[in-house]
Amino acid sequence: MSEQKKILFIVNPISGTGKQKNIVSLIDSYLDKNKFNSTIQFTAHAGHAKEIVKNEHPNFDIIVAVGGDGTVHEVGTSLINTNCILGIIPTGSGNGLARHLKISMKIAEAIKQLNNHKTKKIDTILLNKQPFLGAAGLGFDAHVAWKFDEAPTRGLLTYLKISVKEYFRYKPQEYKLIFKDKTVTTKDLLITISNSNQYGNNAFISPNSELDDGFVRLIGLKPFPLYIAPILAYKLFNKKILSSKYVTEYKTNQVEIQSPSPEMHMDGEPVKHHEIIQIEVNPKSLNVISNE
Repeated sequence: MSEQKKILFIVNPISGTGKQKNIVSLIDSYLDKNKFNSTIQFTAHAGHAKEIVKNEHPNFDIIVAVGGDGTVHEVGTSLINTNCILGIIPTGSGNGLARHLKISMKIAEAIKQLNNHKTKKIDTILLNKQPFLGAAGLGFDAHVAWKFDEAPTRGLLTYLKISVKEYFRYKPQEYKLIFKDKTVTTKDLLITISNSNQYGNNAFISPNSELDDGFVRLIGLKPFPLYIAPILAYKLFNKKILSSKYVTEYKTNQVEIQSPSPEMHMDGEPVKHHEIIQIEVNPKSLNVISNE
């Protein structure tokens, strides 16, 4: 028999809708005990997952983030350039990176996928030297992330309600994109910086994105008449958003963005940035469990 791998589950007990409440019994039922020696820790506050990973990653072969995109961000970015492997059991509202990696949204099935632990190396993205995994955003995208973070409820419906309400208040911004070979000035409703192919909930903002190709995609969305919204929504959820005349895609491994607003998000978490944003790819810098 091969030696057991040491696996640590870091559980956010308040992510998403709380479907992780039975996580201990589910791990006991479905994790292959012949392959793994498991430990479970629960987070107590924002940033706690990072602290746990910093202290524990030398002692484990795999660390599994049990939570939403924020928990995955904390755990995953703390494992960049280490030998420890990131696993994900998605229990959040969007679960963008997990969906790209084709990890099941059902906890029992996601645990079974861990048993096979197929791994791959993926790129991570540096934004002013701060890493993210899936997607970051400027403009309306970021504005909604800030409002969503303040909302008393989670989930896709809450996100859509906030998006519709804020659409009528938000004014598009002018951005300057400075690439190696050209500079583009553009007035956009939002700009998404995508490593993975979706926001979450199978909303494919960047259907061409690959996690291990050494590139990041910038997706710009121009202001559009409200009657176009249902068409854009259809395209977004059917991997056809790039066919819209209101959408522009840029593929690069390095870009500088000049933005008039400090609001943005990284992996769905609201943050503030400087006026000048440096984006670069850190190729194949994170080991992940994938079902692709």
